Amino acid sequence: MERTTLQLQQVTCPSCKRPINTFNPNKLMAECPYCHSKLVNPLVKPKNVTMPNRIIPFTTTEQDFEKALVDALANQDFVPTDIFEAIHTGSVIQAYLPMYLFEGTYNATWNCESAYTEDKQTKWRSRNGIETGNFAFLCLANEGEEIPEELRDFTRLFPYDVMMSKEFNPDMIDYNDNNLMTLERNTDATIVWQKYGKGLVEELAQKAAIVQVGNQDIRNFRVSSNHQLTTRGEYVLVPFWFVYYNYNGKQYHFLMDGIGQRTCYSHPVDEKEAKFVDDKERVKKIVKWLWVPALVVAALVNMTAAVGCLAVWFVAKIIVGRMMNGQIQDQLDKSKNLRLAAARNL
Repeated sequence: MERTTLQLQQVTCPSCKRPINTFNPNKLMAECPYCHSKLVNPLVKPKNVTMPNRIIPFTTTEQDFEKALVDALANQDFVPTDIFEAIHTGSVIQAYLPMYLFEGTYNATWNCESAYTEDKQTKWRSRNGIETGNFAFLCLANEGEEIPEELRDFTRLFPYDVMMSKEFNPDMIDYNDNNLMTLERNTDATIVWQKYGKGLVEELAQKAAIVQVGNQDIRNFRVSSNHQLTTRGEYVLVPFWFVYYNYNGKQYHFLMDGIGQRTCYSHPVDEKEAKFVDDKERVKKIVKWLWVPALVVAALVNMTAAVGCLAVWFVAKIIVGRMMNGQIQDQLDKSKNLRLAAARNL
């Protein structure tokens, strides 16, 4: 059943041409989350859209998002020490994205052959079983180009927690928040189910069947599954945080859901530091294979000399390994501390 409608602003960015939408009918200014161009009132095109059935409110703040970003990038090896100079917290976007809820049950019937030993020989016997379970997840209800691919991949499947969702009420969204954006749904729930949801349930059923088989050698494993939907495409608004930034001419991102359970990010690599670590690892690898000359000594001289060479090699391998590991760790710790110091200025 279609619900009552409310007015949605549809704004087209004059720079990158991507549409930006918000439920705020009184908002005069907006900023494009992709190219950060300022948008003004003449670009607004009012339209009516169906209200969501439910909403998952934000349980995290922008400060929570920034902390997750700092923790991830500061502790990530090979991130440039000046990374936080490229990230502007004023560019953080708070967004409600449209998703469809699919709930139901599945049954997976499986059969295979499992290995056993008899008379010191490996033999195979047939096994079969049935695995049942429940599923509840949300799939993105927008197929437009306004959502970048990495954000689309991150939000395509979202675990559903009924305790986190509430019946939708327009008053739950702050229309005066200039940093808040929403996108409308623009695809049918049946299409989303056929394109993504059905395959996700089949994958879930297969994984559950594999768990039931247990940790043993098997062959000719086959699974057939069926499902029953109890909720087919209920319209839900789901919260997300994201920020895009440029470093040396390339774009990177940091994404987090609005309840703080998952993050996804890309980052530039300090090639100089990566080469430093590679060089140290190469030294370790060279020393690791120096036992080969001991075999040559054994062949050319005698076993006693070969044993002496092996003893020297073993001691050298331990010393060089510890030395290289120490230098690597010192360099990584130094870079991490510089990133942490820079993050305090965000």
